Amino acid sequence: MQEFPAPLRRSLAAHGSGLTVLVLRLGAMGDIVRTLPAVRLLRFGLPDARVHWVAWEAWTPLLRGHAEIDEVVAIPRSEWRGMARAPGRWTDLAAAARGLVAALRAAAPGLVLDFHGDLRSGLLGRLSAAPVRLGYSGHQQKEGNRLFTTHRVPPGPRRRSRIDRNLELVRALGLPVDPMPDAGIPIGPVDERAAAGVLSASEVRSAYAVLNAGASRRQAYKKPPPGLLAEAARAAAGAGLVPLVVHGPGEEDDARAVVEASRGVARSAGATGLLALAALLRGARLFVGGDSGPLHLACGVGCPVVGLYGPTDPAVNAPWRVPSASVAPEGRAYTGIKARDRRSGGFEGIGEDEVARAVESVLAVPSIVEGLE
Repeated sequence: MQEFPAPLRRSLAAHGSGLTVLVLRLGAMGDIVRTLPAVRLLRFGLPDARVHWVAWEAWTPLLRGHAEIDEVVAIPRSEWRGMARAPGRWTDLAAAARGLVAALRAAAPGLVLDFHGDLRSGLLGRLSAAPVRLGYSGHQQKEGNRLFTTHRVPPGPRRRSRIDRNLELVRALGLPVDPMPDAGIPIGPVDERAAAGVLSASEVRSAYAVLNAGASRRQAYKKPPPGLLAEAARAAAGAGLVPLVVHGPGEEDDARAVVEASRGVARSAGATGLLALAALLRGARLFVGGDSGPLHLACGVGCPVVGLYGPTDPAVNAPWRVPSASVAPEGRAYTGIKARDRRSGGFEGIGEDEVARAVESVLAVPSIVEGLE
């Protein structure tokens, strides 16, 4: 195993100014958003390089049109799963996989950055035929990913922010990682109009806070209890903000439960697309929610955050780069918790008064107070 940045220098010499970097971070929302600052730093350090990103199709709106990303390779995960479950479509699946590999090789990447770290991303990196494939060693690589990388970076302790861990791959290339930029989410006029439509439909005409009631079906255990979000809504309203509860498709009941628990202090917004939600968050004075994609999207667009953590580790998934507070059960030991055990414990031990104090502390940051005046 040779040390970086010598292999990178050789790859740069071989490719000249035409180096293509293949970024592997397939999903999900929060993980992609937390990878974007590292990729932006990569591009700042290698301004002549081209950056191609491979991701599940559902999350590509966060990447298409991004100033630091030249090409997005979208994998239609749901469609491929459907093909895999239907033996009559296996030939279609094989053809689609061959097409993906051909697209990766046509880009002729000289360097792969594998932020994902599992079997799928490892195979994609290897099949791209890139001569230098940088990933993680130790606990951050899974399913034999280390067999497909040519160089590996120690990820640090398990209880380490994922943002900091992502920066290690950039640091290993000999590139500066400070100051860390925001995510650079490509919010356009259409998204701004969609966000304005949400505010108009909810009759929000003044400063507002965004509360997220839901989570993906697979990670439903990350949803904070409605009572905690209702208390956050009351604290935000006490500071002069309109509390607006957002939700994704199928999460209407979650939003309704928060509104009811707040006794009408909070208002429910309709489901929004990814970039409309980003635009809504960029204009908000505060975000409150559990450890899910919208929390990190809020950080990525500069919205102050109160994160509510129960089954997931606030040290690993803490808010970043914005005024923030993390609320978790006092004394909970997250060290050694396995993925299958994260659902145990929940949000017990978090009091509504703690949530209210967290909201008040974040809104007391001078820059935020000035924005309310």
